[in-house]
Amino acid sequence: RWIEFVTKVDERDLVVSGKKRLSAFYPTDLDFLLRNMGIGTLVLNGCLADCCVLNTALDASNLGYRVVVPRNLIAGTNADLEDAAMRIIAMHVGVVTESSVVIDSWQSEFQKMI
Repeated sequence: RWIEFVTKVDERDLVVSGKKRLSAFYPTDLDFLLRNMGIGTLVLNGCLADCCVLNTALDASNLGYRVVVPRNLIAGTNADLEDAAMRIIAMHVGVVTESSVVIDSWQSEFQKMI
């Protein structure tokens, strides 16, 4: 299922490209960009939960970011490894939830702003 994953990139989005390692933070300017934008919480999605998502979550936590992973927006090498990665994240570095919870939270925060 992870090979069917598609991300829509808006022309106004900031895109960090050139990721060549297991973590989105190494060796990129992602941390620099996020800090300059005042970002403190990261919502991670993508494929290879037991590799790239897990490594990015660990680096994000070590750098002081709050980490959220919507379980229904990730995929692992297989179900067992995906589950293991989500357990590691939930136990040590962040919150594992569903995308609907994240969206509800964002909508609630947005309503407070208007």
